[in-house]
Amino acid sequence: MVIENKQGYNDLLKRARNKSVCASFIRDDNRNHPAESKVILISLYFENQYYDIVFDHSESFSKDLELQKLSCIKRFWVDDVKEFYHLTGFTNGYDVRLLNKLNNSDYEDIEEPQIFAHIYENTFAARQSNKIIPIVKVLEYSQNKLNKIINNISESISKSYLKYNRALFEFARLENSGMKITPNSFGTVFRNGYGFTNYNLLTATGRPSNTFRGVNFGALNKNDNTRNNIVTRFDKGMLVEFDYDAYHLRLLADLLKIEVPINKSLHQHLADTVYNSTYEESKRISWQILYGNIKIDEKDNPFFYKVEKMADLLWGYFNKNKCFKSPIYNRKFESTQIVDPNRKKVLNYFIQSYETEKNIETLKKLNRFLKNRSTRMMLYTYDSFLFDLDRSEGLKTILQIKEILQDNKFPVKVKAGLNYGSMQDITERINGNK
Repeated sequence: MVIENKQGYNDLLKRARNKSVCASFIRDDNRNHPAESKVILISLYFENQYYDIVFDHSESFSKDLELQKLSCIKRFWVDDVKEFYHLTGFTNGYDVRLLNKLNNSDYEDIEEPQIFAHIYENTFAARQSNKIIPIVKVLEYSQNKLNKIINNISESISKSYLKYNRALFEFARLENSGMKITPNSFGTVFRNGYGFTNYNLLTATGRPSNTFRGVNFGALNKNDNTRNNIVTRFDKGMLVEFDYDAYHLRLLADLLKIEVPINKSLHQHLADTVYNSTYEESKRISWQILYGNIKIDEKDNPFFYKVEKMADLLWGYFNKNKCFKSPIYNRKFESTQIVDPNRKKVLNYFIQSYETEKNIETLKKLNRFLKNRSTRMMLYTYDSFLFDLDRSEGLKTILQIKEILQDNKFPVKVKAGLNYGSMQDITERINGNK
């Protein structure tokens, strides 16, 4: 049933109130980031009935159907919770793609009908092209997506799934901030003066990747002027980046209850007390021990001796149970998910899962802290966080962000600049203003 008028829409809302539904969303143009898109059509399924709600299309007479009225629905099963949040602002979505990933099964995307690519080729400048694609093709695409969702939902969901599903909303809030970019930068990917990140948690290790239409904000070139194109949005603003010190080593120290210095770089500490080396040599040696096959003596290197013992226990558990669970959310990583597993690879997966889940918890705190402030979080890349600081909110905001990130045991270095390519270390200045 196609819904195009208020009467039909209101009747549908009455039937859908407090129901659990499957929903597929079509936005104005698939080339746009969901954060700068609008819904043109939603297909719903519940109580064995299909409904297509047309909000905005050139072939439809739809007018003034209020998307927000769908908030009466109890639960939405969708194929992309982050997109769902960007388009609706609702937080009652459940991601079937994530559900499949955590259940160790694949979720193949539904291909766009060929007409989409044809229209896009001929509407390069316009970014609302889905409105002029024949509506029968838009409906076909939406209904195919919807049937895929229907065939992949489950009422049996784990606590681990619920925690990761909530995490997707935290990343969507981060994406929604956007980042101010200079005109004509990043080709024609972004059109309105802001770039948008796109975090994917459905990776092999769970560690988020971050690419949108070929732009990877997590791996921008440091040796050209690319980073200079990310600038502050405020008249009196500044970009501020926080980088964790020896993050993986400190995460291991936290897990193993090993006391390590807070007011000194852990790499420098190991250089001075264990390796008798330079800072850079210390980083290299620790990396080789952590992911190589170097034998460790307890007397000479007590820190890594405990790490190696933990790796032995983890590997033994993995071989016996054909899986391991992540430290915070208890996400199960099965042996079939790790190509050619070995002791060091399983340790790497374990550390990265702890890093990701620890950062998700930090992201939650930062999102809450910034909710009623102008300062925006712009970018997260494993061991660093980038913010667009409204300087009218003062040094206190930087110090409070730093406190949240450090959590009393994970020290950070602080850099600042007017663009992402010209950041200068201000750690000592910040520390001196406590």
